[in-house]
Amino acid sequence: MNKNESKKLRIRLLKLFVSALLSIILIVLDTRFSYLDNFKKFTLTLLSPIYVIVDLPSQVIDWVNDKGADNDTLIGENDYLEGQLIELKVRLQIYNNLALENQKVSRLLNSSYEIPNHDVLLAHIKSISQSRLSKKIVIDKGSNDGVILSQLIIGSDGAVGQVTQVTPMFATVRLLTDPTQFIPVKNSRNGIRGITKGMASTKKGMIVEYVPLDSDIKVGDLFLTSGIGNSYPTGYLVGRVTSIDDSLDASFLSIKLQPTQNMNKLEMVLIVKGKND
Repeated sequence: MNKNESKKLRIRLLKLFVSALLSIILIVLDTRFSYLDNFKKFTLTLLSPIYVIVDLPSQVIDWVNDKGADNDTLIGENDYLEGQLIELKVRLQIYNNLALENQKVSRLLNSSYEIPNHDVLLAHIKSISQSRLSKKIVIDKGSNDGVILSQLIIGSDGAVGQVTQVTPMFATVRLLTDPTQFIPVKNSRNGIRGITKGMASTKKGMIVEYVPLDSDIKVGDLFLTSGIGNSYPTGYLVGRVTSIDDSLDASFLSIKLQPTQNMNKLEMVLIVKGKND
């Protein structure tokens, strides 16, 4: 028995005792002293507020208990609704993430439309390192998935780099902007060829070498992989010309490129495995 029930029982017993005592007194008086009728009526009138007062705590306890039960029900319903709201929010987040991932994959696959006869494999970037002298990423595909050395890695906006290390489950990719990475390229506008290499700095850029001084190169020109030497498939975007300098070398232009692929936003890449039969 809880505290409220015990208190309620004591009040009811008190009411019963008072009622019984008054009943006995009135019966005796009524039997022996009929002339006390007026007094009896007066006494009942006088004591009626006492009955109300004695009964009031019990009524209050009943009201509080009823309200407590109602509050418990409301709290339970509120908790349930909050749980449902949280679940709906989680489901919405999952849906939005799936829709976003689908958009990313679709855009990424569209990056290889220029060379439809190349077989590609989707991979996720697991880590990225871009120091002054070393720029690379690690992807979640390896030899178990058919990845081999020297394969080209591309993003939705252009070439990313080349596979340089392979384990059964992962592969390391040297980025185009690495100072030890050399890529045969050509100008998309006129076919002028050169060799790009990364810059030994924290800047994410490249330079094009071995382009003759009298070459028709303009700021904004796009350079693509040329396919010379078979180290890269031909036709993938590499970078856009940001500056041209003819004062550093007597024979060749110094051309700076900004990679077309922004590595800061890249989450997935395609591995160009080779030509389809």
